[in-house]
Parts: sequence; structure tokens; C-alpha cells
Amino acid sequence: MTKFIDSAILLTVCSALLFSWSTAHYHGFLVTAQLDSDLMERSFHQVIYSGLVLAIFPLFIISFSVSALLYCYSHMLLPEYVNLVRRSYKVKRKVVKLRKFWVGKRVAPDIEKREKKRFNHFFIIFVVATSFLISLVYFENKGQSHAKETLEFHQKGETSSKNTILVPYKKGSKTLHYLGCGSKNCAGIEPKTNRIFYFSQSTGFSFVHAMKI
Repeated sequence: MTKFIDSAILLTVCSALLFSWSTAHYHGFLVTAQLDSDLMERSFHQVIYSGLVLAIFPLFIISFSVSALLYCYSHMLLPEYVNLVRRSYKVKRKVVKLRKFWVGKRVAPDIEKREKKRFNHFFIIFVVATSFLISLVYFENKGQSHAKETLEFHQKGETSSKNTILVPYKKGSKTLHYLGCGSKNCAGIEPKTNRIFYFSQSTGFSFVHAMKI
């Protein structure tokens, strides 16, 4: 039962993190691209999957960096430190003096230990909360950068198979630069006029790319 509860809590925390990161990124994109958040609303599955895609690379870099640092500490620095202390009596005395300077010989009473433990818990919560807020700012800035790149691509008038779409419009069709899709609606910006068009996914659209011959 305990393992089941722990797994459920872990799954809930991971889902909440992915949801928050994806929402922050999407909010930054919508605000910078000046898109309507109500019309571009996404489904829960879209949000979670987007958050997973966004978090894979940063989490890999963090995991790799921490693993490399721990490996260097446990297999290189710590063994050398232990050997140095064992070989030299002077170094051992300096280590003992340094430890006494920071820790001291004084035996703390129970109430002091309890308050220190409370502070440690509060400090851990503070670090986790601060890291979470920093991550939200990071992903929101990343969404803003994505929107700016898309708009710059549009302003230069460049076309590619990834950003030019053909949308049914009245009795004909309209060429737009693709901005994104929500759960029901999509958005595109018209070249030259810079007008944003919202259209239902049910109408359908096609990506267009002109070959250079």
C-alpha cells in the first residue's frame, strides 16, 4: 500500500510539473504572438505531452551534469582526500581543527536540534519552490523566443513546408503562415497584411512548399 501511494504521489507531482511547464511555455508563446488564449485552448493530453517534450532535454542535461559531478567526487576527489588525510598527520590535525571550528564540541539540547531540523526542512522547501519558479520563468521565456522566431520568419517572407499552410476560405483558399493549433482551433497569419485568422481544425488545412528549380 505504501509503495502504491508513493507511486501515485510521484505520478501526480510529475504530471503537475509537466502541466505547469507546458502552460508557462504556451502562455509565453500566445502573449508574444498576440493570440487569443480562449480560441487556442489545448486539451489535457496536448499540455502534458508538450511539457514532456519541452522537459526532456533540460532534464537530461541536469541529470548528466549531476551524475558527472558525483562521479568525479566519489571516484576522484574523495579517494584522493582520504589518502591525503591518512598519509599526513598534519593534514589530519587540520581537518580535525576545521571540523571543531564549524561543529564545535558543544552538545546541543533536544529543543535546539528540533529547531535546526525545522529550519532545514523549511530551507529545502524554499529551494524547491525557488527552483520551480525559476523553471517557470525559463519555459515562459523559451515560449516567447519561439514566438519571436516564428514572427521573424513571417516578416522575412520566407516559406517552408513547416510554416506555410493552405486553408479553405469561402469558395477558394487562403495562404497563411502557420502559428499553431489548440484542441479545436488553429491560427495562421496572412502574409503582407499581418492579419491573424482563426479556423476550426474540422475545416482542414494543408502545408504548402514551393520547390526551387
